[in-house]
Amino acid sequence: MVRLGVITGLAAEADILEAFPSERRPVVAVAGASGARAEAAALRLLAGGCEAILSFGVAGGLDPALAPVTLVIAVAVVAPDGRSFPTDAIWRDAVKSALAGVVPLASGIVAGADAPLLTAEAKKAFAGSTGAVAVDMESHGAARAAARAGAPFLAIRAVADGASRAIPPWVMDAVLPDGGLAPEKIARALLPRPWMVWGLIGLARDQGRALGSLRRVALRLGPGLGLAA
Repeated sequence: MVRLGVITGLAAEADILEAFPSERRPVVAVAGASGARAEAAALRLLAGGCEAILSFGVAGGLDPALAPVTLVIAVAVVAPDGRSFPTDAIWRDAVKSALAGVVPLASGIVAGADAPLLTAEAKKAFAGSTGAVAVDMESHGAARAAARAGAPFLAIRAVADGASRAIPPWVMDAVLPDGGLAPEKIARALLPRPWMVWGLIGLARDQGRALGSLRRVALRLGPGLGLAA
């Protein structure tokens, strides 16, 4: 069986893979919403014996047609510098075939960003400049590392915040480098603006739905996450 390395942005995404027996579980590294940390982590996984890299987690939607929970299987990942990294076609097609009818699926370009896109206007502009249907902050780092090593790469991302949803900047400030969350930062931000709690509830709901989609995906694909042995 090919040894798989998985890069996530959040600890909650990594926790999904704890459902697999430890002896069959892929090797997981959490990058905490950072392309640079994702690249470094993926390089460590590859140096440690992993033979393929998967970017697995939630994403921001750029295509207005993609509702939260839609699973995006990347055909390529575009980095902030414009370089494009194609994903492994055989792996990608195997995942699409296995997941048909399990969750809403979409294929397209996933764009990497070094800073969060916080408004609908920013997402629209980014979609226009990249041609991407979704955006995250780890896939481009993982893709760059895989390309350097000549290893198969794929990105599987579930839409959490749709194209029209804005994200308060202090929400992203609460994401820690280890992929955990600092709830006290959110609480401090809400104190002077308690009316924003309703928007936060909506964000949390969609995030939970996206994580649920990823959980169904993992259980359907198994420990290899669609990668052929």
